[in-house]
Amino acid sequence: MIKKIREILVKHLKNNSNRYFFLLIAFVIGIAAGAFTVNGLSAFQREELNNYFQGFLKLLENQPVNSEELLKISLLENSKLVLVLWLLGVSIIGIPFIFVVMGIRGFITGFSSGFIIKTLGLKGVLFTVLALIPKEIFVVPCVIALGVNGMNFSLNIIKNKSIKHLSKESLKSSFAAYCFTTLLFCIIIFAGALVEVYIVPVIIRILAPVIIN
Repeated sequence: MIKKIREILVKHLKNNSNRYFFLLIAFVIGIAAGAFTVNGLSAFQREELNNYFQGFLKLLENQPVNSEELLKISLLENSKLVLVLWLLGVSIIGIPFIFVVMGIRGFITGFSSGFIIKTLGLKGVLFTVLALIPKEIFVVPCVIALGVNGMNFSLNIIKNKSIKHLSKESLKSSFAAYCFTTLLFCIIIFAGALVEVYIVPVIIRILAPVIIN
């Protein structure tokens, strides 16, 4: 069973390597843009953001986290992203916008991690590695894979329109597979949300005394 799954994954990655590559490039460009934007902030803007960040750390250190509410927020935000990618996949003109979404997601990652590292130096690197990356390990690969999944389905729609003899049953089957794949990645993203809600706050609480000025 595991061997079969591995073979399917290897085949999928091989067949879609170009799409994964270009979506990854879009994500990396977004990260770079986010990091460069941090350098463009004025001293006042950096100070304001730093005060907000320090206040957040103090709050998290001194008060219990409402994990249930935080989980709802995390799931809502991730669900919005998944829904956008799903809708772009079912629209013929959605492919260019999938790249835009990847860039925006990368920008958010680049800006948040870039700001923390620029503000806190080595402490920021430690915070990014221990508090930000654990969730991203789950979410980012899934987001990119959802983008590839959407591109494949969108191209399948175009192909179905251009080749008249392809049946509606074929398109229905592809749509069912598209939805099922999206659901599988949602489950992995849900695991990332659990890490964000139940593990990351513990790590931040441990790091807070070291980071707070």
